Amino acid sequence: MVEVVEYFSSIQGEGKFQGKNAFFIRFAGCNLKCVGFGCSLRSPKTGEMLIGCDTIRAAQSSHFKYDKFDSQRLSGLLLGLKHKPLIVLTGGEPLIHHADRDLLKFLEYAISVGFNIQFETNGTIHIDFDRFPIYKKCTFAVSVKLALSGEPAHKRINKKALKSLFNNASCFYKFVTTGAELAEIKDILAIQNGEVWCMPLARDQNELEYNAKNVVNLCIENGFNYSDRLHIRIWNDLDGV
Repeated sequence: MVEVVEYFSSIQGEGKFQGKNAFFIRFAGCNLKCVGFGCSLRSPKTGEMLIGCDTIRAAQSSHFKYDKFDSQRLSGLLLGLKHKPLIVLTGGEPLIHHADRDLLKFLEYAISVGFNIQFETNGTIHIDFDRFPIYKKCTFAVSVKLALSGEPAHKRINKKALKSLFNNASCFYKFVTTGAELAEIKDILAIQNGEVWCMPLARDQNELEYNAKNVVNLCIENGFNYSDRLHIRIWNDLDGV
């Protein structure tokens, strides 16, 4: 079974498929905290102020309670969905659950009835694609964290995992940047090349506006693709969208 933080219909706000009709399922748990992103939320268990990414409720899972979902309950989320939206599995880090039997059964079902599955991953989890071939039928938005995340390089960059992902499945990079991290991006591409989408570091609309032009210039000068953050542009810092 897997723990689910939330699920909702929206549009994909980031990356290669931005603007696409999408249904999100957010799993609990992550192997990174990314305190450098500077988002904050008070723990309902300890009262302490948690610092991290914009999905603290998913990433710092020891501070929160979630519902547990088996394969049948996960599959039930798809019933009644119209127009076969893109199914986006996110977190936290959803691939920490990649060997879970209920998740695997859900993927088999969802793909068998015609849904496209996209994982949003930090690229640090190595998948054995021979053991779990269903993942070859999924798409991966690989958001390798840069130094601005506050995580050390040995935790945020896994060469074996990156090579396995890009050599076995449909993948693209999705970097969060201020526009000043070109050298880091090039270092990652030297490990494993791939199509690049860069998006502005942004907790809210003000920060999005502040960083957007620099990121656009980075993309123009280096042949990268620009990704806006449509959910922030439309709903600001609202959760569940």
